[in-house]
Amino acid sequence: MTPPKGPGTPGTVTTGYWLVVAGAALGVLAALYVLLNKQPLVDAAVQGNRDQKITPDMIASTVNGLLIVSLVVTVVLAALAVWFAGKVRSGVRKSRTGLMITLLIGLFFQLITNTLGVVAALVAVAGLVLFYFRQSSDYLAEREQTP
Repeated sequence: MTPPKGPGTPGTVTTGYWLVVAGAALGVLAALYVLLNKQPLVDAAVQGNRDQKITPDMIASTVNGLLIVSLVVTVVLAALAVWFAGKVRSGVRKSRTGLMITLLIGLFFQLITNTLGVVAALVAVAGLVLFYFRQSSDYLAEREQTP
């Protein structure tokens, strides 16, 4: 399933693409890891509970729901990031902006939900930075001009 390196594609574009893919995959794995190891989060929430009306079962189901939502959002943002990176790799210059917005939303989301996923988001952002190097910009400008 690895697409071959296109002729004339600079290394910065290829490396940036794979960094975005790796960052997206690591982000999904981090969200899955937190979901599968949720008990410490539940225990901390139960200990911090001061309201007698809220039961430990309510807390556990809320934490579980939040972690599932976090996983779903992470998967959607990862899929969008990989799609935009693929578009950039194929020479669509405007996709860099969409990728940047997606990755910044993903980074912000990871900061508030899953600190383990912040490193993965930063790996993907490093791939985005490579898309703005001169070789990448020249390649995208050239691909934009050819019909």
